[in-house]
Amino acid sequence: MKRKAVIIIVLAFLSMLSTVTVLANTDSAEGNTEEGNLEENSTDETAADDQSEDDNNKGNGIKLDPPDENKFEKVAENTNLILRADPESGHFIVDNKKTGKSLRSFPNPEGWDEGNTSDSWQIHLQSPFMFSYVEFNVRKDVVKESSFHSQGGTVDFKKLENGFQVTYEMPNIGFVIPIEVQLEEDYVETKVLADEIIDIKEFPEGDDQGKKDPKSRLVSLRLFPFLGAETSKKEDGYVFLPDGPGALVEFQQDRANTNNLYTERVYGDDWSFSSNSNFSTRQPVRMPTFGIKSENQTFLGLIEEGDVYANIVSAPSETLTQYNWATAEHLFRFKFFQPTNRKKLEGYFTYSEEMQREERTVRYYMLAGEDPSYVDMAKRYRQYLMEEKGLTRSEAKENISLHLALIGGGTKKGFIRDSYLPLTTAEQAGQIVKELNTSGVEDMSIHYYGWQRGGYENYGGHFPVAKKLGGNDEMKKFVDFAHTKGFQVYLDASSYTYNNTNKDGFRPKRDALRDLSSTVIKEYSYRGEKYLVSPKFMEKTILQDIEEAKELKVDGYLYGDGIGSILSTDYNNKYFANRRETKELQERVIEKTAVELNKVYISEGNFYGLKNVQHLSEMDDDYSYDLFVDQKIPFAQIALHGLISYSFQYGNMGGSTENRFLQGIEYGALPSFILTYEQSQKLMESTSLRRFYSANYKDWEKEIAAQYQSYNEALADVQDQFIVDHQMIANDVFETRYENGKRIIVNYNKTPYNKDGIAIEAEDFIILEGGR
Repeated sequence: MKRKAVIIIVLAFLSMLSTVTVLANTDSAEGNTEEGNLEENSTDETAADDQSEDDNNKGNGIKLDPPDENKFEKVAENTNLILRADPESGHFIVDNKKTGKSLRSFPNPEGWDEGNTSDSWQIHLQSPFMFSYVEFNVRKDVVKESSFHSQGGTVDFKKLENGFQVTYEMPNIGFVIPIEVQLEEDYVETKVLADEIIDIKEFPEGDDQGKKDPKSRLVSLRLFPFLGAETSKKEDGYVFLPDGPGALVEFQQDRANTNNLYTERVYGDDWSFSSNSNFSTRQPVRMPTFGIKSENQTFLGLIEEGDVYANIVSAPSETLTQYNWATAEHLFRFKFFQPTNRKKLEGYFTYSEEMQREERTVRYYMLAGEDPSYVDMAKRYRQYLMEEKGLTRSEAKENISLHLALIGGGTKKGFIRDSYLPLTTAEQAGQIVKELNTSGVEDMSIHYYGWQRGGYENYGGHFPVAKKLGGNDEMKKFVDFAHTKGFQVYLDASSYTYNNTNKDGFRPKRDALRDLSSTVIKEYSYRGEKYLVSPKFMEKTILQDIEEAKELKVDGYLYGDGIGSILSTDYNNKYFANRRETKELQERVIEKTAVELNKVYISEGNFYGLKNVQHLSEMDDDYSYDLFVDQKIPFAQIALHGLISYSFQYGNMGGSTENRFLQGIEYGALPSFILTYEQSQKLMESTSLRRFYSANYKDWEKEIAAQYQSYNEALADVQDQFIVDHQMIANDVFETRYENGKRIIVNYNKTPYNKDGIAIEAEDFIILEGGR
């Protein structure tokens, strides 16, 4: 009975603690000032009531005001912009001299008294940054969230030549965070001086307080998270998110109250800190961009340095605050599973103790014009890609290319042993190409999958080409034949990402990717395990094999997965590479391949290394649908069209064939199909190839030819042209305009569209030459 009474007393005490409201001006010396426990999950939306202990205690009588703009001092000026800063907080305002508009590093004060925001989030709205941290001596698996003003910190401000530097110190928790703000021609850049961050609380020798130190360490930082934030009072704006091709979250006064955030890792999850069970199910963030358009201002945010260690975080109004906002979140430590037994089935979650100390910069481009939109955001991103990433205009061709994927061979599951399953030999590939050409397909770019010695599901030991496909000799004959037609041939090289054959000298314990706990990372399929190859081992193997590919005279490699799509840290002691180094390695492989084989294509690619990439295959063409998104937009396509060609998911795989065709026309994509010579039911003999359930070329020959002719008519003369405008002119009716004056209007409706002299049949499009 005594034990039961003690338990009841303890539970009652814990319940009382959970209801305590911690205010900004009552921070304790122990650093117990966090606004609550936030379980880190960079792939899921975060509930608002997990963010702060006092989020539900609204209206406690605290009156908080926005920064006083009268205290701001001019610190920099150029031809276009003026930078003013507040020495007391480090907040700033950028005035556009040409437009008269201003961009604030804090929410628009006009909406400050709107809504019913909790006290803790009012403090966050005032603060120049929010941050999260872990207490290694308390709960090393739980991250807590706070902000500068919540910690009652101090500011050391000094002017620089084109901006200013601020050192934020928070003695209660022991953090010192220095930042810089610089003014450039048409943007302002914020920088976190990560190498100078201090997140260790020092105690005098012999001070007993040190024994009670929770060992707080920085996990993430959102610098000026509410820059450009606006309410929905006038409903004249939106937030741009890089979800899929691009997505807009419109300002809405009557939007249903939601407790969800959008938070996604730039370039996708890192395998070394994740497991398949908690990978994001959303579309990966391929572009390190975001933005906000409002009546007062339109800006494009672009994460520069530290893009590989960043999330993009956003929420509409009535989610936590009255504001619509989007920001970059810089990541410094990461959650991972630490096994405690040899089978690695038992263990605990914790955060990495070592901090990723790399500078983090974000640019905020202030867009010119009377009413800049997402099109102008995309145009500015295009300009950035050309001026600073080396992209150039693509060359115009007489006809567009059909992007034709062929599946060579796979593995037939056997009762005792598996066998090779040929689906399209090199000779049969020539027959498919010849028949499609005869049907009216004037140009093709051919991607050959499953060409390697073991077929589609075998990884490692790629060369020579599988004997049952005809080997190297027949493959070279096919390549030569394609070249006589003016067509190009690319071999799939995404398969170098994995190894399940121990070929190429690969040994899992020595050469596989490892996570922070030194666990070898592998995937499971019906054929057993396949290991992720250490990026440095993969680089060595690819560069060795390129010599054999050159002998076949192929035009290039089609990369994907571990080159251009998956970006992971490798904690293999033999091949260690952090996430930034892995990105640089991938860019190096892409560049080397372009030099040796001429061209590089990327499947489902991230937007790095694009300088040496000619085409993006299977580009994201839809958003994630679990968001508060109101409209998808072709932001990525506007930025890339005329620089790099792209195609979407295969026209014969999944979804509505008609809808995919129309979207390709609207977005300026190229047609793409995946085919086999053998009948589709043959693929059912291979478990991993069953997803290509309708691939027989005879079943699709007429449809491919018809689509190709339509694509060619619409897009052949704009292949090297920039998209200069895109808009919805009616419900499910969209117009795309190119710089040469060509306009294409697509009607997705099942009824005809007829207005202002423009008539479009149901589920069809029209081409208009020149402007109105």
